[in-house]
Amino acid sequence: MWLIAIAIALLVIVGPVMVGARVVGAGRTGFWICLGALIVSNILVSVAGHLFHGLGLVAGVFAAALGYMWVLDTTYLRGLAICAIQFVITLVVVVVLAFTFVGSMFGTKELIHNIQNGATPSQSL
Repeated sequence: MWLIAIAIALLVIVGPVMVGARVVGAGRTGFWICLGALIVSNILVSVAGHLFHGLGLVAGVFAAALGYMWVLDTTYLRGLAICAIQFVITLVVVVVLAFTFVGSMFGTKELIHNIQNGATPSQSL
């Protein structure tokens, strides 16, 4: 079971980089290459964060683009585009997972069932 969880986590983490690399037309777009690019870019982001304390996030974005450029065989501007695409896709996945968790936590299914039956939430308690 834990192997399935690791596979899903890797897919959620590496998937946005693969999509971004294919959209911008990078030279290498395979799964393991994108995983390597993600590891290299994370190393560069942490180094940039330690070197530039006040500009950690901004320096991190530019450092991540540099890592993508090196590993995925693309230009720096395309590396920045991969960063932007990865951010947007990851944000959408996180928001969907958060709403799924919140919806199940507050019993959205029962609320919808009560609304369809004509009962207000206060009457069902």
